Amino acid sequence: MEIQLETVVYEAKDMVARIKINRPEAKNSLNMQLMKDLCTALEEAEKDPGVGVVVITGSGDKFFCPGLDLNWAKSLFNNTHDVWVMNNQYARIIYNIRYIGKPVITRINGITAGGGCEILIASDLSIAAEHAKFQQGEGGVGAVASYATQSLTPIIGDRRTRWFLFTDEIIDAKTALEYGLINKVVSYEDLDREVDNLCQTLLSKAPWSLRFTKDQINVWFDMVSHTLRQGNDFWSLQSATPEPLEGIGSFLEKRTPEHIKLREKTAKGQSHTFLWGPPTKTCPKCKTAHLPEEFSFCGKCGARVE
Repeated sequence: MEIQLETVVYEAKDMVARIKINRPEAKNSLNMQLMKDLCTALEEAEKDPGVGVVVITGSGDKFFCPGLDLNWAKSLFNNTHDVWVMNNQYARIIYNIRYIGKPVITRINGITAGGGCEILIASDLSIAAEHAKFQQGEGGVGAVASYATQSLTPIIGDRRTRWFLFTDEIIDAKTALEYGLINKVVSYEDLDREVDNLCQTLLSKAPWSLRFTKDQINVWFDMVSHTLRQGNDFWSLQSATPEPLEGIGSFLEKRTPEHIKLREKTAKGQSHTFLWGPPTKTCPKCKTAHLPEEFSFCGKCGARVE
């Protein structure tokens, strides 16, 4: 069975639902349409009684999913509600993978970062091509890995999680296997065969046994899933502050972010939470309130503001 989606290729055949992220023009990065299509595909696989295993992969041989499409998302970051809507849609992907009741395999065909890496983390099993690379990456762009922060530790351990999230280090497939982030590394030529073999192994098991097993393994996520919602709320409020403005701007401009300048500002006793200081001034002439602390002139009437 196939369903027509704009950014995802979905095919259910021989008891396996294959979901392919298909935005090659944007390196398979996430925008709202892709997030909606992924949810639709996962929900279709969940309700189809003929599907026993789900495989998620990316189109081509270079990118699984590098995370959020920042070229698209930058237009959202002047409206915290729009960012919240985006985050909430993304969270649905994670919940769908976790609670679909069927094993979800990620077929990692290339670069996997940010939200794409969290899709990997949410999956049950993962096989990667040997050329694949992995990174979380939120710290550099002033974002928050709101799912990886609470779900990566049980997979790779506390120290490795802190290193991976704090440093934004890019790791290769061999290291990802050593960490326990993925289950197996194979050549790209063998990737489909290995994934197919794993699908057949899982299909040979009792379906309700696997469903209940997945429910039980989800106990950690059930205990801490509220932090995903908290992270989404924080990220929404954070989105219009100098940290993501600098981080996302530097990424799109292909330069090194200058987050150290924000730290230097804080060290001087100034606030870097606001681009031009907290909105504490009032214009003595036109009485416009909430002008930034560092403004010398009113942005409305041009009068000097002491």
